Amino acid sequence: MKKIMLTLVVLFAIVSLNAQTYLKYEFMKELPGQDYEKLEKSWVNYHKELIKAGVINMHRIWKVLPGANVNYDYIVSTAYNNYADALGIGKSIALDEFKTKYPEDYIVMVNNTTKSRTMVKQVILKVELGLKDNESKVVPGSTILNLIFINSKNDNYEKAEIKFSNKWHQNMIDKNRKDEFYLTSVVGIGGVDFTNTISHIYKNIDQYTTGANANDVKFTTQEQAEYETLRSYRDLKKSMMLINVMNIEK
Repeated sequence: MKKIMLTLVVLFAIVSLNAQTYLKYEFMKELPGQDYEKLEKSWVNYHKELIKAGVINMHRIWKVLPGANVNYDYIVSTAYNNYADALGIGKSIALDEFKTKYPEDYIVMVNNTTKSRTMVKQVILKVELGLKDNESKVVPGSTILNLIFINSKNDNYEKAEIKFSNKWHQNMIDKNRKDEFYLTSVVGIGGVDFTNTISHIYKNIDQYTTGANANDVKFTTQEQAEYETLRSYRDLKKSMMLINVMNIEK
């Protein structure tokens, strides 16, 4: 009996270690005179079928807010449970079956996708840390994302970020200053000038403003020293604000 229990514990540990979320970010440029958000509506059923098939568990469209000064208008974020699926070489759905089930969507997808947008670049990220309020919910037209691109200077960066964030950003979530926090690392597809991203998710612009101006959450002397050390491990490449315009998830 003890041997069986030990085997179950080991198996559970292996499953836990292998449980990992990968995000694919696709940076989209809306072409002149086109409506990219309207195009994405024709893809809704396709992504719902991918969720049913266990290929993805989330698909979100984020619109870049003014002031970002980038060469794309939207970031498409799709979550996968393994790297092979994120690469497109794992599980999939039969296109012919989708075409039969959703003929109108299929026609729009085939005829209008490349006419409506250009994919500027894409990247696959592994989620290294995720913190979330249990009541958090991404709502189109309301939820705000502060996305920060980081270039790591050394191997100490991620460990230091995780240690700091587990305390500081969890504290901010507990005080309702933000809804979610994520640290990711780049693991696939080249052409980007960053190694990591940090995501702060807010239920609306008011929560973001309140969190940014909070004066009741302060560093201790030790925390300030840890933060300065953390800053020395990274270069901030870009910080930008986005608003959710579409959310499909389990």
